[in-house]
Amino acid sequence: MLVHRTLFILILVLFSVLLPATDQYRRDSLKAQIDGDIDDSIRMRLLFDLAEEVGASDTLLSFSYLKRGKEIAETLNDIKGLGRYYKIDGKINARCGAYKEAILHYDRALAYFNEADDQVNFFETIKDKGNVYLFQSEYTQAMNYYKTALDYYRRNNMVIGISRCLNNMGIIHKNRGDYVEALSVYQESVVYLDSVEDALDISQAYINMGNVFVYLGSYERALEYFGMALEIAERNNSQRTISHCLSNSGVIQNKIGNHDEALNLYQRSLKVSRSLNDPVQESNCLINIGTNYADMGEPEKGLDYIQQGMEIKIELGDERIISNCYIHLANIHSMMEEYEKAIVLLTRAIPQKEQLDDSDGLIRCYLGLGSIAVDQERYHEAERMADMALEIAGEIQAKEYIAEGYLIKREIAVKRGDYRSAYQYAMQHCLYNDSLMDEATAKAAMEMEFRTRSKMLQQEIENLRIQSNLDQLLVRKRTLVFYSSLVIVLVLVLGFIHVFIFMRRHKKTSHKLEEKNLVITKQNLKLDQVNKTKDRMMSIIAHDLRGTIGNQLTAVEVLNKIEGEDKVEIDRKRLLGNLKNSASYSLELLENLLHWSRLEGGESNYYPEEVKLNTLISNCLSLYSESAKNKKLEFVKEIDVTITCDVDKIMMETIYRNLISNAIKFSNPGGIITIGLSSADGMTYFRVSDQGIGMTEEEAHKITLNGGVSRRGTANEKGAGMGLTLVREFTKLHNGKLSITSEQGKGSTFEVVIPCIN
Repeated sequence: MLVHRTLFILILVLFSVLLPATDQYRRDSLKAQIDGDIDDSIRMRLLFDLAEEVGASDTLLSFSYLKRGKEIAETLNDIKGLGRYYKIDGKINARCGAYKEAILHYDRALAYFNEADDQVNFFETIKDKGNVYLFQSEYTQAMNYYKTALDYYRRNNMVIGISRCLNNMGIIHKNRGDYVEALSVYQESVVYLDSVEDALDISQAYINMGNVFVYLGSYERALEYFGMALEIAERNNSQRTISHCLSNSGVIQNKIGNHDEALNLYQRSLKVSRSLNDPVQESNCLINIGTNYADMGEPEKGLDYIQQGMEIKIELGDERIISNCYIHLANIHSMMEEYEKAIVLLTRAIPQKEQLDDSDGLIRCYLGLGSIAVDQERYHEAERMADMALEIAGEIQAKEYIAEGYLIKREIAVKRGDYRSAYQYAMQHCLYNDSLMDEATAKAAMEMEFRTRSKMLQQEIENLRIQSNLDQLLVRKRTLVFYSSLVIVLVLVLGFIHVFIFMRRHKKTSHKLEEKNLVITKQNLKLDQVNKTKDRMMSIIAHDLRGTIGNQLTAVEVLNKIEGEDKVEIDRKRLLGNLKNSASYSLELLENLLHWSRLEGGESNYYPEEVKLNTLISNCLSLYSESAKNKKLEFVKEIDVTITCDVDKIMMETIYRNLISNAIKFSNPGGIITIGLSSADGMTYFRVSDQGIGMTEEEAHKITLNGGVSRRGTANEKGAGMGLTLVREFTKLHNGKLSITSEQGKGSTFEVVIPCIN
C-alpha cells in the first residue's frame, strides 16, 4: 500500500513538472508550423494563436507576431483576420493598463467583425470591451456591454459566455457594495456551469464569491469558498487556478494577522506560477510577499521582494501595478523614516495615476505625502496634500480615506496650536470613522442575513421532506380505500361499459370507412392530375425536344460529311450557330420542364438567400448574347445602382431568363430590347421591353391569369408554352406581381414587382 501511494505521488509530481513543458511544446510547435511551407491564411491564423498564447508573458514578442499576422491579413484582404488582430491587440493593451488604446482597438475589431458577419467574435469583443470599462471602474458602461453580450449568449444558449458575463457583472455589484446581488449573480453562474460540468469556471465563480465575503469582513466564509475552489482546481490539475486560490487565501491570512501562514501561502503560489512561466501571477506573488514581510517588521526583505515584482511588471508594461509598487515601496521607506526616498517614489507615482485616472491610487499618494510632511514639520505642504486627498475622496465617497485625511489635518492643527480647528477635524474624523463602522456593521448584518436565509432554506427543505413522507403514508391509506370501492363500482358499471364499447366500435368502423373512401377519392384526383402532367410533359418531349435534338443530329451529320473540304467555312459557322441555338433551346426547355413539373406536383422548393440582382441579370444577358446577335438585337440596360435582396436565386434567374428569351423570340431583327431594374419603397421593379410583334389585350390578360401559350417567334423559334407560366408562378411565390402592357405590331413590356427584403 505504501509503495502504491509513493508511486502515485511521484506520478503527480512528474505531471506537474511536465505541464509547463507541454505549454512550451505547444508554442514551439506553433513556431515550427509558421516557418513551414503552409498557406498564408493558415500562417496568419497560427501567428494570431501564438500572439494570444504569449501575450501574458512576453508583450513585445506578442506584438511582433501580431504585426506579421496583420501584414498577411492586409495582403489577403481578410476582414475577419483584421478583426482578430485588433481584438488581440486590445486585450494585450488592456492587460498592460493602456485602456484608451484598448478601447480604440476593440472598436476597430467590432467594425471588422460586423463587416464579416462574425457574430461570435463580435459579441466576444463586446464582453472584452466591458472588461476595460470594469478595469477603469466605469461600472455603468461596463454593465451595459455585459448585458448586450449576455443577451446574445442567452439567445444562443452559449453557457460559458453566459457564466463569464454573470461573473463580471458580479464583480461590478461587489465593487458597488451590492454584496447580496453579487452573490446571487455568482450563484446563477454556478447553476449554468453545473449544467455543462465546467469545473474550472465553477472554481473561478467560487473565488469571486470568496472575494465578496472578504469585502463583507467574513474571512472564515471567504476561506471556505477559496478552499472549495482550490479543491476543484487540484482535482482537475488546473495549476493557474491553484495559484490564484493560494494567493487569495494568503491575502486573508495577512488581513487577520497570520503573517507566517500568509507567507507560506504566497510562497506556494509563487512556486506554482513560476512552474507555469506566468510572469503576471509571479509578480503579484512577489509584491504580496514584500508587503507581508513589511507587516512582519522586516522592511528590508519587503523592499527586495516588491522590487523584484516591479521589475517583472516593467517588462510587461503594466503601468497600474508599477505605480502601485511605487506606493508600496514609499510606505516601507516611510516606515524606515527614509522620507526623501518615499517622497521621490510617491511623486513618481502621481503622474501615472493621473494618466490612468486611478482616483484610489492618487488619494493614497497624497495621503502618504501628507503624513511624511507632518513628520518633517512641513505643515503647509502637509495641509495642501491632505486637502487634495480629501477633494478626490469626496468625489468618489471614499469614507475611509476621508477619515484618514481629517486625521492628518487634526495632527497639523495640534502641531500649530490651533486646538479649535483640531477639535473640528477630530469630530469630522470620528464622524466618517463611525460611518465606516456603521457600514461594517451593516455588512456583517447582511452576512448574518445571508447565512440565516440559507439555514431557513435548509430547514424548509427538511420540513418539506418530512411532510412529503407523511403525505405518502396518507396517500397509501386513501389508495387502499379507493381501490376497494372501485372494485364494487366496476362490477356495477361493467355491463354498461360493454354496451357502450360495442356501439362506439361500430361508429368508429363506419367513420373509418368514410375516411378511407375520402382518401381514395383524393388519391384518384391526384393521380388524374399527375397523369395529365405526365401526358403534357411527354407531348412536349415528343414534339419540341425531339425536334430540337433531331436538328442537332442533322447539323452534326452535315458537319461530319463536309469535314475535310476547303470551301465550307461559312456553312460550318452557320451550322455550329444553329447547333448551339438548338442545344440552348433544349437546355432551356429541360430546365423549364423541371421547374414546371415541381410546381404541378405541389413542390415550390422556395429557398431565399441574399442575391445581387444586377449580377443575376448580367449572367442572363450573357447567356442570350449570341441569340440576340444572330437577330441583330441590341440590349439596353437601365440599371443605376446595385440592388441586393433575399430571393430564391434559381427562381429569380428563371424569371429573368424566360422574360429575356421571350423578348428575343418575338422581336424583329435589328430591334432594341430594354432591361430595367430599380427599387423604391421596399419594392424591386424588373422590366423587359421589346419592339416586337406584341399581342392583343385578350392574350395579355390570358397570360396574366393562366400563363402563356405556345407561339412561334419572328425567326420561327419554337416554344413549349410554359415559360411565362413559370414567371407567373415564381413571382407569386415571392409575393410579387406580373404586369403586361402590349400593343400589336409595336412590342410588349413585362414588369415583375417583388418585395425587396435584405
